[in-house]
Order: sequence, then structure tokens, then C-alpha cells
Amino acid sequence: MKYIPTLFTAGIFSLLMTGCTSLQTTHSNLSTEVKQQLSTSEAIVAYFSKDAGEEACSCGSTIDKGYSFVPVEHGYYRKLLGRDIQGRFLLQDFYQDSQKPQTDPFWVIDPKGLNSFDILYTDGLITAYHENGKPSFSATYRQGEQVGKAQSYYENGQLGAEYELTNQQTYVQKLWYVNGQPAADVISDYENEHTLHEGKVWDDKGQLVDNDEQKSEIISNIYKKIEQTE
Repeated sequence: MKYIPTLFTAGIFSLLMTGCTSLQTTHSNLSTEVKQQLSTSEAIVAYFSKDAGEEACSCGSTIDKGYSFVPVEHGYYRKLLGRDIQGRFLLQDFYQDSQKPQTDPFWVIDPKGLNSFDILYTDGLITAYHENGKPSFSATYRQGEQVGKAQSYYENGQLGAEYELTNQQTYVQKLWYVNGQPAADVISDYENEHTLHEGKVWDDKGQLVDNDEQKSEIISNIYKKIEQTE
């Protein structure tokens, strides 16, 4: 996953300074009794378990299945950094244990997105990181749709997958093994990225694979290995 370009980052914080309401925490008017009840003075709007975002809540709620009212060991927490003149929310996620950034700042267009990972509420680039600081994922979303290429990375920082929706029906995918060796360059079905239309797949020895079942297995295993480290 790529880091946010300098101009993008500068634009975010320029907007915070000029057209965005920046959050400033003050406790000068709080009583001692109230202050003692606070678990944090930061603008934390949500806590999540480690598996947050992997499965939607079956209760019909927009709240993520992994959402929690209190900190979760090995999980994440989300800070509200501010709002812009359009009413969007600027958020950033952090690892609970290390307090290292799990994402760069990203925009959400609806209050429902404050405690959800649904891309329907995301507006713009999202860049995520493994806890070791290496990139994990990067993609841009507009109105619930992926825009341009998305990238997923192994824990060692190696690019594992790059994919782009071309015509609402097919994905163009490039995959790599954890050592950087090419694994696939294919066009697959939009509904099921493992259903191939055309392209090339290589085994871990660099040999072209002709068997369709073996091709699908290699692609599936690549995604599983990437997901295991996210």
C-alpha cells in the first residue's frame, strides 16, 4: 500500500487550518469529580476488535460487528480529527496496544461511518498500515465505489495484490508472492475475483500454470496469505 502523497497530506492539514473545524479538547470548565471519571481526554469516537470489518453485523445496524464501547486488547481505536466546511469527518485509526497509526487520516461523509468500515461512507484515499509500520492497504473510494487501482501488501511490505475494476464486470489483477516473484496477471470476474477470464498465472518456481483449477488455487492462496497479515 502506498503512503499518502505529500500534496495530499498537506492538503488535509491545510483544510483543517482554514476550512475545517479542528477539535480542541479543554477541561478547564470541568469539575474535579468529572475529570476523574474520564478514561481519556482524546477525541476517540470508537473502539474495534481485531477482526472488525471482516463481517457485517446481521442485526441490520450500520455499526460494525467489531465495534466496542470500551478499549479492546489487540484491537483498534478511532480518533475524530476534525470536520471540513462540507460537513465531512476526518478520522484516523490506531492500534490499541502500540498506539501506532493503523491508517493515515481519511474522510467520512456520514456520521454512520464513525463506527463502521463500510466504504459507502468513505470519501477519498484510505491508506492502512501493519503494526510494524509497513503498508497494508491502499484504495480510493467515491460514493461507495472503488476508484482506480487498489493495493494490498504482505506484512514485510511487499506488494501482494494490485487490482482495478474496469467496467463494473471485471477486475484486472496483478499478484505477487511474498518474495516479490510474480504470481498472476489476470482479468477476473467482478463478483468473484477467483473466476478467471484470461491472463497468466505462475507457480512459486516461476513456471506458467495451465490448469484452471491450479490457477484459482494459487490466486486464492495469495489472498489468504495477504489477509492473514492484515
